[in-house]
Amino acid sequence: MISDAVRGIGMQDEDRYVEYTFLLRTLLMDDRDLAMTVSARRRLSILGRGVNDAEAYIARIDPLFTEVRARYVDALHRVKPKSKWLRTIIGTAIQETCETHGPDHPLVAELCAVQKRWPVRAGRSIARKVEQAEQEVANLRGTAPDRQYAAAVCALATRYYEAGRYDAMIDAYDGLVAELDSLDLDERAMTLFEDLVANAYYNHGEVTRAAPLLASLYAKGAERRRPDIPFEDLIDGAFLHLSTGRCYLATGQFSAAETVLRDSAERLRRHDDKLDNEHFHLLRHRTTYELGSALWKQGGKREAAECFQEAHELLVESRFANEKTATVYHSAKTYSLL
Repeated sequence: MISDAVRGIGMQDEDRYVEYTFLLRTLLMDDRDLAMTVSARRRLSILGRGVNDAEAYIARIDPLFTEVRARYVDALHRVKPKSKWLRTIIGTAIQETCETHGPDHPLVAELCAVQKRWPVRAGRSIARKVEQAEQEVANLRGTAPDRQYAAAVCALATRYYEAGRYDAMIDAYDGLVAELDSLDLDERAMTLFEDLVANAYYNHGEVTRAAPLLASLYAKGAERRRPDIPFEDLIDGAFLHLSTGRCYLATGQFSAAETVLRDSAERLRRHDDKLDNEHFHLLRHRTTYELGSALWKQGGKREAAECFQEAHELLVESRFANEKTATVYHSAKTYSLL
């Protein structure tokens, strides 16, 4: 795909980025003919190399990245519809395509269609587990403590996913969300189930479903946003704030994302003496990176680049250094300055 000459260190980052962009856009144009001129497996191989190059050199905030990966997802689904790797990446692919193109874009709809076309697993074991989970929900509805019933619905949704019944899984979660306010749940249990369902939605790329739940959790979590919050409580709250900010980005609410992420980033910075804590370190660099994304979406290129640079430095100058993530941050900075 990308030649050693293009990878050469003699070119500035911006120049190399432009060259990578040209080569990958050429790949996308050529792919229109690949389906008619090569086998499906050969096309998958070519696009697989293309997506590897995109992951190595193209920013996640660049629409080109998600376009290349969407084309790869299509090829993978055509050749290996039962691929475990496909199930692993599809939720993230939808989330990030929502961020680059918006949740109503046709490319998002294409990826969602792939997700909904999972082959149904018809084995006796999985069918029996689904039937037992359905019976459990039916038995508990209106007779057991509501917390036990809600937990059973979540367990049923998981069984539907395992069986390849995506729409049934979403219907189960939708039904629980519709019932939550009428269930006899204390505040802690309500928060638990809102959080569980919101994360399930988000992990599957159902960002428009996740957004109101995460917004509700954020509104109720003022205690976690106190300036003097103890470090132990800071971590849980910061994970929620990161998820909320990312979901706002994926649903086009860029100003709201900035507000949540900037507030969290500033609170985290006060504890930089704890950067040897792995969870804190992850939150510190990831929140800073996502704040950069929110700023870039609103035209704040310079401040966005500063955030990307800060996130990159936090990562590479740490014992938790991760080359792949560092590359994501560096390419975002390069792209933001083009």
